[in-house]
This record gives sequence, structure tokens and C-alpha cells, in this order.
Amino acid sequence: MLMARSVFYRLVVSVLLVSLAVPALGADFWAKKPYQQWSKEETGRMLEESPWATTLSLGGVEDVLTGSNAPTTSSSQGHRGTSSSQGYGEMETNPTISYNLQFRSAEPIREAMVRSSELNSHYDAMSAEQKTAVDANAAKFLAVKFADRVVVSVTFKTNVQDYESQLRTYWGQRSLPTLSMSVFLDAGKERLSLMDYSFEEDTFQFVFPRPKKVSPDEKLGVEFIHPKIDRIGQRRILQEFSLKKMLVNGEPVF
Repeated sequence: MLMARSVFYRLVVSVLLVSLAVPALGADFWAKKPYQQWSKEETGRMLEESPWATTLSLGGVEDVLTGSNAPTTSSSQGHRGTSSSQGYGEMETNPTISYNLQFRSAEPIREAMVRSSELNSHYDAMSAEQKTAVDANAAKFLAVKFADRVVVSVTFKTNVQDYESQLRTYWGQRSLPTLSMSVFLDAGKERLSLMDYSFEEDTFQFVFPRPKKVSPDEKLGVEFIHPKIDRIGQRRILQEFSLKKMLVNGEPVF
């Protein structure tokens, strides 16, 4: 009798665990509801950790690479050493630099940008006339097509004030000619070269030609060089994204 009750109890617990896991195994929020209904947390997730975006972090002593996509590969192209300056770097016990990568040509990311703007401007509390104006601008923004190019936006952050200044200087001085041999988009068997570059404040943008043909089983890799910034050494960044996770209506979207 006790054994029967024990088996029954384990069965009930198993059923409860499975039922609780079902929502997590179901479709993601971007497939279940339109972007106008995304919460602040969901919008942030789309822009920071999703099939179309990820954030990686570099440390001074040892790399700490994070992201929900395929593992990031980072190999040093210079010795790390210690700081030779008397700046903020020496004062930080754990200096870090993070890069947030987003496929800005992907519709889900652009929808998240619109939704983030709506949330920040309290769209839900606007008058009907104000909403109409906002909706019109959003429609124009989302109507832009990227049939011949792929746009990748990269935003940097750091916990060291002096590092931020150095990063702004470095990326602000880059150009298409200076980056043409170190920045690539890997798409299956294709290695696509940079076709345009721009920088503003804490964000730089890579533009690549759109791959001719990709399979959902392949990956997209964004390749660039992180410069030596004081205690954080120079290294090559290769961040991969799974095309299988970037499907919208059965087709890879990027």
C-alpha cells in the first residue's frame, strides 16, 4: 500500500513538472504575440539576448564570454600584461568591456527598437492623435527593406571611465579602409567583406552584402578585432548566431 502511494506521488509530481515546463518549451514571445504587446522585459531580452542579439564581456585577466547564442570564440592577438598607465584601469579590481551585437536589418530587432521607444515615451498613455503619429513613424521605420545588405550594430560598455574614452577614440577613428581586412560576416561557405562602416557615441555599425544563399543548419559569424585597452588585451572576436533559431515563418531572418 505504501509502495503504491509512493509510485502515485512520484507520478503526480512528474505530471506537475511537465505541465509547468510546457510554456517554456512552447513558442517564444515574438512568435506568440505582436511586438506592440511585448513587455519591457521581453523587449530588453530581444535586444540583449535573443537569436538576433547577444552580449559578450571581456575581462582583463581572463575572458568572461556570455551569450545565449552559439559559443563565442575569442583568441588573443597580443599579450595582456599589466597597465602601464596610472588611470582608472589600475583602480578596478575587475575591469570589463562588453559588446552588444544586434542584427539591425532583422525585423524582430527593429520591432524591439520601436517597442522600446514606445515604452520609454509612455505610448499606452498617449491620446489617439499622438498614437496615430507614432504609429505612422513606426510604420515608415519598419517598412525599410534590406534585400541586398546585412546591418550589424555593436554597442560597447565598460566599468572603467578611462576605457570608455579610449574605446570612443579607437572606434571613432576607424573607417572602411582600416577595417576591410579584419571585419567579416561568415555565412556558411561565404566570408563577406565589410561594405560600409559608421560610428556614433558608443555604437559602431557594420554593413555587409547579403549572402547569396544560406541554409537554416548553418551559422552566421560576426568577426572583428577588439583593440588593446589598457589591461584588456587585443583579441579577435568571432560571435556566431544559429540561423535555425533566427527563423520567422520558416525562413531565416537577419
